[in-house]
Amino acid sequence: MNLHELDQLLRNKTEIELLQQQNNQVINDLSKDSENERFFDLNQKMYRMPALFFFGEHDIYISKHNRFAPMLEHMHEFIELNYVYSGKCNQMIAGKEIQLCEGQVCVLDKDVPHSIAPLGEDDILINILLQRETISSLFLQRLSKKKSLIGEFLANSVLQHQHHNHFIIFESQHNENLQYILRRILIEYYSRQEDSMELVKAYLQIVFGELVRVLESEHNIHLNQQENNITSILNYMEEHYQHLSLQQLSNHFNYNSTYLSNKLKKVTGLTYTQLIANIKLNAAYSLVVNTNLPFEMIFKQVGYNSMSFFYKKFKTAYGATPQNIRNKQLRK
Repeated sequence: MNLHELDQLLRNKTEIELLQQQNNQVINDLSKDSENERFFDLNQKMYRMPALFFFGEHDIYISKHNRFAPMLEHMHEFIELNYVYSGKCNQMIAGKEIQLCEGQVCVLDKDVPHSIAPLGEDDILINILLQRETISSLFLQRLSKKKSLIGEFLANSVLQHQHHNHFIIFESQHNENLQYILRRILIEYYSRQEDSMELVKAYLQIVFGELVRVLESEHNIHLNQQENNITSILNYMEEHYQHLSLQQLSNHFNYNSTYLSNKLKKVTGLTYTQLIANIKLNAAYSLVVNTNLPFEMIFKQVGYNSMSFFYKKFKTAYGATPQNIRNKQLRK
């Protein structure tokens, strides 16, 4: 498949789109079981789409959003990346009216309420759905290696925060590299060749790197000079996190500890304790999937004193034990 064939595939109307265009009503293209009341969140009063309808053999699911009918407000128990391949897309996300234009990307964390207005004929919206473990391996490690303020903000405040109600819009329409890589992902995914999913994962690492660049550009992030040195503070935390206290960090940068704590919270959305905990867990995850080190050695190496406490925090963050994560990695 080439770029021209991909474009034709995405613009051709599916059977569901033809019906939606005729009736102006959304048609459920999932199984009938998806309408079961057990997937209805009584607190939020909307459906919460479970992962089981999208992830089977692979932990990445890509689809074109069906045009010509509105998508009612709903949530997901996974992370979603929206990419406007063509045209525009109007959404209501967490109570905010949002318009995405061609080339823009929006990343929604799990449990973000959102609805989508009817798409027109030239409006092509691509949904890339990702499991938390996929985000951990493809996104968090790459960002932690990059050691940037925005990388840390994304990794900690968006994807690892306990309260899942975040989304980020990327003004990526002028990033030619990103547009090309996203199209390559679609070609590989729809080609269904033997090694396509491995290439999709490799391309996604580049996508996340490009998204960080988009956020770091001067047109998308504005930090005053006083806040800019947060980058060096976060870098220092990355390098000395194992046994670093807030007071030691404050002394190194000649800050009052209360002032520095408030400063970190203001810029990253997380407390010092939360930042250190996430850095430790990211480091532990990397060692679990990329080495054969015993877990007894890993928890000490990243700065934990208790094996049971480490296991509890790791499972809370990644939804599985270190052994389960390593076993899954070995099967790939």
